[in-house]
Amino acid sequence: MSSVKMINATKYYGDLAAVNDVSFECREGEFFSLLGPSGAGKTTTLELIAGLKKLDSGEIYFGDERIDATPPQERDVAMAFENYALYSHMTVYENVAFPLRSPRRTEKLSSEQERAEVLKITNRLGIGEYLDRMPKQLSGGQKQRVSLARAMVRRPRVFLLDEPIAHLDAKLKALARSDLKRIANEVGTTIIYVTHNYREALALSDRILVLRNGRVEQIGTPEQIYNEPAGDFVANLVGDPPINFLDGELSEIDSSLWFMSEDFKFVIPPKDVAKAKRAAFHDGSAHLIRIALRPDFLTVSAEKTVDATANIEIFVTERKDEDLLLKFHSGSSLLIVNTGKARNTYKIGDRVWVNVDLDNVHYFTKTLDLA
Repeated sequence: MSSVKMINATKYYGDLAAVNDVSFECREGEFFSLLGPSGAGKTTTLELIAGLKKLDSGEIYFGDERIDATPPQERDVAMAFENYALYSHMTVYENVAFPLRSPRRTEKLSSEQERAEVLKITNRLGIGEYLDRMPKQLSGGQKQRVSLARAMVRRPRVFLLDEPIAHLDAKLKALARSDLKRIANEVGTTIIYVTHNYREALALSDRILVLRNGRVEQIGTPEQIYNEPAGDFVANLVGDPPINFLDGELSEIDSSLWFMSEDFKFVIPPKDVAKAKRAAFHDGSAHLIRIALRPDFLTVSAEKTVDATANIEIFVTERKDEDLLLKFHSGSSLLIVNTGKARNTYKIGDRVWVNVDLDNVHYFTKTLDLA
């Protein structure tokens, strides 16, 4: 296995920078995810590492070896794709065994050893009973597991996985996530995993790189990405129910810094003043700011109990699993309050006090249009 490092990697498609000055290091044996929406540059980054695409500028290293000029077949990587890329004329067994028969492979296996390796990985992924079938006889989920098995049957320097479980149903996806994490721990090989699904990234990763329009937004552990998002883009990308945003203005009044929006007016805690001022952006003479809170850090009450609060009308009530969600309009924002397992004693049109937990407010420069 090997670490992977990209330094100032850039790749253009015409005038579009699909990957724009991207730098990161995936440590040896790490499960490292590339997370972002469609068009963020995730797959292109993976293809640059594999050698399927060439850099326009920058460098790529496996360990201390620079490999961006190395042909793809000599990079010793294994890939699994969202579109399966199976050989239609081969059985499941032959597809999975194919990498073990490569003429470039230094270790030659006997037929018994080969079958043992194939059985080990296919049984682990729940496709051991399909070894004699052709790809056309498989469901989409089964094909995806065959593609994953073919990538994971070998011991490459790096696994590159591009949405490998995207087409599985919810139950199989949960099982496949568990298998991936267990296999990663057992094998210990470096894994770079592309996904647009934040749940997969949070569940599987040691660290996550968030991409936006080909640029790095944040690199961090799952806990950092969720609890300490670097900006409104990352905050909006992870979480269900989604994070709440409030756009407002900062004002200095009587030596205190106030946040003011259409409904909310409160003093920013002294510990957060410097952070809020750094995040503020200017529109003429106004100092604008975007604050954010997870739905768990807004509460409701029948009476005013705290200063950081606003009296707002309930727009809708909704059950999500066992939790009761209350939704409100505040200016142009939709606020969601997770009341937990509370009984639904609320009605649409009721006015309640929506309270802000000031210990859990994020302060952002507005970069994301939520309209």
